[in-house]
Amino acid sequence: MSSRSPSETHKLLVVIIFLVFAAFSNWAALAYIHDFVGREALPDIIFGIVSEQKWALKVGDAMVMLCVTFLVLLVFFHQERLILLRRTFFIVGCLYTMRTISLLCTQLPSGYVNNNSQCRARMNRSSMSWDSLALRILQQTIKLGFQDVDDKMLCGDLLFSGHTISMVISSLTIGYYLPHSHKSLRYVPWVLTWIGMICMVVSRTHYTIDVVFAYWLSTGIFTLYHSFSEIETTRERGSTVLRRLWIMYVVEWLEESTLPSRFENTFEVPLLARLLQWRNDRSKPRYTSDTKEASSIGALPV
Repeated sequence: MSSRSPSETHKLLVVIIFLVFAAFSNWAALAYIHDFVGREALPDIIFGIVSEQKWALKVGDAMVMLCVTFLVLLVFFHQERLILLRRTFFIVGCLYTMRTISLLCTQLPSGYVNNNSQCRARMNRSSMSWDSLALRILQQTIKLGFQDVDDKMLCGDLLFSGHTISMVISSLTIGYYLPHSHKSLRYVPWVLTWIGMICMVVSRTHYTIDVVFAYWLSTGIFTLYHSFSEIETTRERGSTVLRRLWIMYVVEWLEESTLPSRFENTFEVPLLARLLQWRNDRSKPRYTSDTKEASSIGALPV
């Protein structure tokens, strides 16, 4: 499609608030459950084959940062960057909300060989306070959820992997929104993603099932959202089976002014595009009412 969809920055603002709340709720949940998590690791198929590799966590974190960096570059140069941001933030917000609920429902012990040396000391109920909880949340917020493997950390951040969410959503988004002429580049973030997922398991930051669940859920939510956005007409959107999911009512609101079907993926340099548009507008002839009247009179038959 050559025409562009409206940006609707107010919807982007709503989605950003939702994402911030979802991320903050993750950090708050981890700060709370740390004191209830066991210290005996559960059996895992990979743990029985590969010994704990502490160095792998730093490699995994690096893979996350690279994938997210590539995603940021894609968003920056994409012609429909605000719509892309809105969709990505909403999908990630949904996944992190699901993750918060998972953390609060079931607490898994960390998978390290020696959890007592890797995890911070637990506080008993008598020593727990709002101040200590707030400090933990603040530390997680400053580090954006990352933890230092060289220092004792909060444990219990399991059940499905936040690292994997970031990498998989980055890779899916890049593959979906890359212009056709650059499609071969979509393999780069996927290679980084698979390296990162392997590192998450061999470092014992996550169980294998954490990574598998995160991959399934990220792929599923991404596919559901874009399946709805690709429906050709508004009428078909109203009758699709996808609307049986309550979340699709939110998606419908987000996409109500977006042109149905898949829009054309095009790159542009933001400031340069605005400059060229301004130049084109300046070069167009401007007609006043007097000019129009004169031209219409001049066009009358003699």
